[in-house]
Amino acid sequence: MRILVPALLAVLATSCGAANTPAAPTPATTQTTAPALDTQSPSVTMVVFPKTLRAQGTVNFQLGTRDNTAVDRVVLTIDGKTFVDDPTAYNSYAQYFDAAANGEHTVTVRVYDRAQNVTEQTQTFTVQIGP
Repeated sequence: MRILVPALLAVLATSCGAANTPAAPTPATTQTTAPALDTQSPSVTMVVFPKTLRAQGTVNFQLGTRDNTAVDRVVLTIDGKTFVDDPTAYNSYAQYFDAAANGEHTVTVRVYDRAQNVTEQTQTFTVQIGP
């Protein structure tokens, strides 16, 4: 019985977390990286034709847009008033003018990408309809 008690105590001590208890497994670590932020603005070129409108009709605005991700929106204003706000980022627009619009006008294009980086370009054109 004297031999049995120490052996029994040794078994109990081992099963209760004393000596020779295996360490808990270390959880696997995964390294995640955040997606890169888009800080690059889109580029835009604009051709306005005709530069001088001499008969009632349309002035055309042809755009070339480019971005490292995607162009998300195009906004055109004439003399500060929006006439295009296009979420499809199409590249060709036109505006009708008659003699009531005679004079010099300013067209501004703003091109946005999905991260809302923006590029702006401004040009002028003239409406000169009349005798």
